Amino acid sequence: MSHTIVPSRRPRRFPVMPQPLLRFAAALLLIAPAAGVPLRGQETPPPPAGAPEEAAPPPAGEDAPLVPQATDPGETPSGALALFMTSRDYRTIRELKSILTAQAKAAYDHDSVAYNGRKGVRLAAWDYKEPAPKPGALAVTSTVRSLWDEQGEAVEQRTESVRLQREATGPWRVAGLTKSASENLKLKDAIPGVTSLRMLLRAWRQQDQQAARSLLTDALLKRLDAKGGLAGLLTPPEGKRHAAFRIQSFTPQGTTGGVAKVGLVDVPPGRPGPLEGTPRTLTLVKRGSRWLIDDWR
Repeated sequence: MSHTIVPSRRPRRFPVMPQPLLRFAAALLLIAPAAGVPLRGQETPPPPAGAPEEAAPPPAGEDAPLVPQATDPGETPSGALALFMTSRDYRTIRELKSILTAQAKAAYDHDSVAYNGRKGVRLAAWDYKEPAPKPGALAVTSTVRSLWDEQGEAVEQRTESVRLQREATGPWRVAGLTKSASENLKLKDAIPGVTSLRMLLRAWRQQDQQAARSLLTDALLKRLDAKGGLAGLLTPPEGKRHAAFRIQSFTPQGTTGGVAKVGLVDVPPGRPGPLEGTPRTLTLVKRGSRWLIDDWR
């Protein structure tokens, strides 16, 4: 009977790690998670397709940008007066009341016409010197000239006193409004041709080329086209807006013509500006039953 001899296997010996290296490896396992180093098998999986990317953290030593806080316009008397004048409209009552004292709010509720004008007549432009109270003053009065329009035509110019005051540590507020003078500007004379003049000037204020073109003679249109077109006549200067027009005079020339002196008021939006306007002379002629503008200088 034969026997198969199986060779004996010696147990595999693994190299023995020196004790100092073993202690270093154990320490590394302890500090790796705290340092943010992922261990094998603990890597962060990639984000799914289409997932929004996370915003990168701000650089070390830099704080996240802060959103600037809104400031109260009443921190200065000029700011309070500017907000008051830009808010004198029935569409901005909330802003207007925000800059009034309790006493002025009561006066507004009793009679808003002094602040916002009457139906159809609105504040178009204003002019004043920046209020400059003495250091430590708690009140200052500023004189304001204001222009009020009806369908674009200046009909009244007021001179008003605006009283501003504040508490010892509070913001400036409008405490009172007094009208000291008023001038009626609307041309009342029923002069032939004035209706066409008003229609053209309203088109100027609204920058309505189509309406303006229908009121000009062919000769004037040709001259304007040679100088760049009608848009150059109706477009306000850079940084300004058409506020109102003032018809200063209209002088008939026989029964078929007339000459008008007007002022075109252009002011910076929300800022004081001159109320007299840029002077212009318009010549009108009668063609059939219509009055047309034949010259604009």
